Amino acid sequence: LHIYMGGVGFQQIFVLVFFYIAFRFQQQVRQENPNRLYQALLLLYVEYAALILITVRIICRLIEYSKGLDSTIPNHEVYQYVFDTLPMLVALVIFNVVHPGRIMPGKESDFPSRKERKAYFKTNTSPNSSELLPTHASMPENAFQPTPQVVPNHSYVQ
Repeated sequence: LHIYMGGVGFQQIFVLVFFYIAFRFQQQVRQENPNRLYQALLLLYVEYAALILITVRIICRLIEYSKGLDSTIPNHEVYQYVFDTLPMLVALVIFNVVHPGRIMPGKESDFPSRKERKAYFKTNTSPNSSELLPTHASMPENAFQPTPQVVPNHSYVQ
């Protein structure tokens, strides 16, 4: 139980470090790129909300197990739903409303669309490839052309 609580506390330290890094990033975005400021700040505010919800969840976990396994909180499901499940559900909903993919695509983006990735992986299925997600620069010009369907010959009788 002490190891669990130490791990949860350690997790909170990393959440706070991430929060600090995100805040520093927000300060840089405000100084460097005022054109896309609204979209970036909106996504950062959603991220802050998710981090606060995660922090609420972690604090409730620490309170839950601070009195041991015989306390009231671990023995009642309603506490799990309110303080564990509900914050994560709210975080998922707000990330679906303000999806990070809204600020990633664009004419200058190096992040290929789903359709482009699907076409690329149909033509390049080499098992030795170490590239997980291709960029437009690394994709061959014929990557977006449809490939003929090849039916494998499963006849093993000679």
